[in-house]
Amino acid sequence: MNANERTNDETFSDALEAHWKSIFQLGLRMFGNEADAEEAAQQTFFQAYQKWDQFEGRSQDKTWLFRIALNVCRKQLQDRGRFRTVTLDSDHHPTSPMSKMETNELSETVKSAFGQLASKHQLILTLFCIDGLQHAEISEILGVP
Repeated sequence: MNANERTNDETFSDALEAHWKSIFQLGLRMFGNEADAEEAAQQTFFQAYQKWDQFEGRSQDKTWLFRIALNVCRKQLQDRGRFRTVTLDSDHHPTSPMSKMETNELSETVKSAFGQLASKHQLILTLFCIDGLQHAEISEILGVP
């Protein structure tokens, strides 16, 4: 193994460590369960590792990984022939002095409104609001202007 390959592996390891949780969370929101999310994250990083030497750095590695993850999730969902309901993680609920009943009502209202959106719009909101990606990154991931 030459020095270039070692640097490449270390860079991939850094990307894996830095972005595993975000990719896993994307899978969790897409599938609604940890087992499928774990499988999607593993498949994402497996594919990324295989093509790591082809990554040209025209975008951030996070953007590139999200694009791969999105394709992995879409493929798995397509193979199943259905799209599962997206669940909101409890650690993303706002903290406020509202009563538990008001918080639950608000949560149900948001889930209901979110569920009425087309899946592509759900994904855009998820990438922006929860994953904190910039508009340009989302555009690149989804391949839209």
